[in-house]
Amino acid sequence: MIFHEYLTTRKTIEQLVNIAKEHGFNWNEDQVKLYCLLDPFIYETELGQWAVKVDDRRQTILGAIEKALEKRPMTKIDPNIIEQLPNDMIVPHHEVIEVAVSTGRYESPRENIIRVKRK
Repeated sequence: MIFHEYLTTRKTIEQLVNIAKEHGFNWNEDQVKLYCLLDPFIYETELGQWAVKVDDRRQTILGAIEKALEKRPMTKIDPNIIEQLPNDMIVPHHEVIEVAVSTGRYESPRENIIRVKRK
């Protein structure tokens, strides 16, 4: 969902409502809070702000990519990488691509493909 990329820095619920509206979601504060409570990777800080466990999520996605690419130079994001993720984890394709490319070891020649970077 859209919040993960924004929650690498803490945000108030009001800021999240504005982010949701910028992305075309007409959610009120209660709806945004419910979404955040249901997402296992988003947590509320002691100050009432919201953040995401970035490192755990990134490592989980990277582990799924590596497992899907164990015996081949190229793989599809859906289903090969998505199947490696925990059932309760929702990850958009663009996030898988972003994590893969950020390592410098992988590239994405097409929207649904991750491959080992050619030298």
